Amino acid sequence: MQKFKSAALLFMIVLLTVPASCKKYDDGPWFSIYSRKERATGNWYFELVREDGEDLTEEYADHNLNMRRNGFLYWIQGYRGNNPWDTYGIQGEWKFINSDRQIEMFFNVGVREEFTLVWDITRLAYADMRLERYEDGKKIEWRLWKPY
Repeated sequence: MQKFKSAALLFMIVLLTVPASCKKYDDGPWFSIYSRKERATGNWYFELVREDGEDLTEEYADHNLNMRRNGFLYWIQGYRGNNPWDTYGIQGEWKFINSDRQIEMFFNVGVREEFTLVWDITRLAYADMRLERYEDGKKIEWRLWKPY
């Protein structure tokens, strides 16, 4: 009986401390079997785009982000002639920064044009990612989803 009480006490201690140590983002998840990199990689679709409270989701209806495991990033911004196999967009690289609390996206648009977006991660689940950043005093939010 003493072993059972000790095991139950140990289990309760682990149960109380694990959620606090595993949860890195404000909006969860508190635990995942997938690494952060595995959760971030994939073909992401825009569920919600807000800029300073204004809903801009419709403008991103045919956009998606393809974040590859090797750090490459492709922002597909539409289709040529409504052909889903003939896409156009910009490419770049992504990486975690600031103890994996932020994602940096570097885009190389052309020979002389490049830009970097730094996003605060508020949620990073396997099929649900929420990012936010401030630009010119405006809060920009992206809610992204990917199929399983």
